[in-house]
Amino acid sequence: MRITFLGTGGARFVTITQVRATGGWILELAGEMMHIDPGPGSLVRAKQFGINLRKLTGIIISHAHPDHATDAPLVLEAMTHGAFKKRGIVIGNETVFKGKGNGEFIPVFSDYHLKMLEKHEIMEPGKRASIGKVQIEAVPARHPEPKALGYVFTGEGKRVGYTGDGEYYEGQEKHFMDCDCLLINCHHPRGVRYKGFMNSEDAKKLAEKTKPKTAILTHFGMRMLRGVAEREAGWIERETGVRTVAARDGMVIGPEKQKAGLGKFIS
Repeated sequence: MRITFLGTGGARFVTITQVRATGGWILELAGEMMHIDPGPGSLVRAKQFGINLRKLTGIIISHAHPDHATDAPLVLEAMTHGAFKKRGIVIGNETVFKGKGNGEFIPVFSDYHLKMLEKHEIMEPGKRASIGKVQIEAVPARHPEPKALGYVFTGEGKRVGYTGDGEYYEGQEKHFMDCDCLLINCHHPRGVRYKGFMNSEDAKKLAEKTKPKTAILTHFGMRMLRGVAEREAGWIERETGVRTVAARDGMVIGPEKQKAGLGKFIS
C-alpha cells in the first residue's frame, strides 16, 4: 500500500490561491493505481511528484465540486493513453456522471470521455465495486453536494478509509472501523464550524471512535494552514492516542521507506 498526496488543499479560497495544491491523492493497492478526487492541478502535481498517470487503472471521485473533479477528464485521457487504449474504470456518484437536472451541476465527463473506458460505475451509499483485486465501498457523506460520498478501499489485507467532504454525523464511525489509514477531509480547526464540513473536533471524534492505525488529516481550508493543521493533528493524537498526521503536498505514506519519527510512514 502506498499513498501519495498530489494536493492537501480544498474549499474555494485555498483552491483559487493554490496556497496548497488541490490535485487529490494516489492510492496504490493490490497491484492497482487509483487517482482519488483529481481537482485543479492534478496533472502538474503528478509531474512534480513523479507520478505517471498513464499507469492509472482507476479514477474515483467523491462528488462533483470543482476542487474534487476539475482535472478528471484530463486524468482520464492520461489513463487511456491519450484515448488510444480503451482501459481503466471510473467510479463516482450520480452527480459526477449525470449532473443535476436544474443546472446546479454539470456532468464531470462527456460521453466522448466515457467511451474511452472499460467501464464506469455510478455509486451510492452501500454499493460496492471493484478495480482488479481492490474492493471499493461507497459510504454516506453529509455535504452541500447532496449525493456526496466517502469510500473504503480494501485489498491485500489493507483497509483505507476516506471520508470525502462532509460534516460528522452519528453512526459515521461504523463505516470506517479497522482501517489501517483513515483519511479525513478536515477543513477547519477547533472552534470554526460550517454546515456540511468537518472540523478538527469532529475529526477527533471520528478517530476516537474508529481507532485507525493512522489518521491523516487533509483537504484543508485556509484557517487550517500556516502551521495550524500540524497543531490540530498533534492535539487529536494526544487526546485519542491515535497516530495522527497532517498531510503535506508531495507526502508519501507507505511501507517501502522509513523516516525517523514516522515509523513506516514517510514524508
